[in-house]
Formats: sequence, structure tokens, C-alpha cells
Amino acid sequence: MKAIITGRPGIGKSTVLKEVIKILEANGWRVGGVICPEVRVGGKRVAFEIVDLLSGERGTLASTEPSNGPVVGRYYVNMTDLDRISVNAISRSLEEADLTAIDEIGPMEMKSSKFRSIITNVLSSDKRIIAVVHTTLVRDITLKFQGIKVFEITEFNRNRISGEIAKYFLGGSP
Repeated sequence: MKAIITGRPGIGKSTVLKEVIKILEANGWRVGGVICPEVRVGGKRVAFEIVDLLSGERGTLASTEPSNGPVVGRYYVNMTDLDRISVNAISRSLEEADLTAIDEIGPMEMKSSKFRSIITNVLSSDKRIIAVVHTTLVRDITLKFQGIKVFEITEFNRNRISGEIAKYFLGGSP
């Protein structure tokens, strides 16, 4: 069972993913993988963290502070934390969790060959996966990997779709 959450930037994809995780955990599921919450200073987004859901380990995915990493938009990608935390978290989740959550598969994350490799392995596996996917990558992923359910978040469904996504997975309980 695999699902993608997609939609325009700022629509609430990551928020929906967190709500789905809460619902599934309340139903006894162990959820691993990574989430990437934004960091705001004075109301302005300045970075994204990367958090391992099983271990709690945290790092910086990207920041507006200049660094040696590749640039995506106004952010400098921290390849060290991306490679170390995301790859380890996803690998561990595949072994230890009922569901692997990935926030997100997008241009920043795809700068890493290690991340791309683990995503190919994950989407080719028979494991339960839920991933936030940047709109520019949805078509390629759904063409390459079969059997992925796509949930598009809009202003009209974002307040109720978490329950629908959770039901999709709960139909195939752990």
C-alpha cells in the first residue's frame, strides 16, 4: 500500500501528513521515516529541519544561510544531514515500522543521490509508504511505480482528507 500527498506549495501537505500519522498511531501503528518541519523567525520561513520519526534525531535539511550545499530557490541544501538522517531513518523504518512516512520527495531532497536511491528502493518495495511529493515529480513517480494512490490537497478538502487517507491505510491494518 502506497500513497502520495500532493498539492500546491503552502496548501498544507505536511500538516495533512502529520494528522494522518497521529490517526494511525492512535490505532496502534508504528510510523517511521522523516518529516521536515519549517523553521520560522519573526514569521518568516528561514529553514527546514529533518526529523527521524523513530529516533527523534534532528538536523537541518535546508536554510537561507549561505553554505556549500546546492541551492534550491532561496535555500541552501545541507547534504550531510539529508544523506545521514533521511537515509538512515527511512532504512530503519522499513525494518521496524508498520508505515514509512516521507516528507517530502521534492527538488531539495532529489539533490542527493543517496536519497534518490532509497526512494527507488522504497517505492519498489512491498512496504506501506506515505509520501508528500512535490507536484513536479508526481507524474514521473506514478508512471514509474505502479499501484500508488494519489491524494491531492486543495483548499476544499484539506480539513477532512486526513481521515480519508488514514482509512485507506486502516483498511489494510498492520
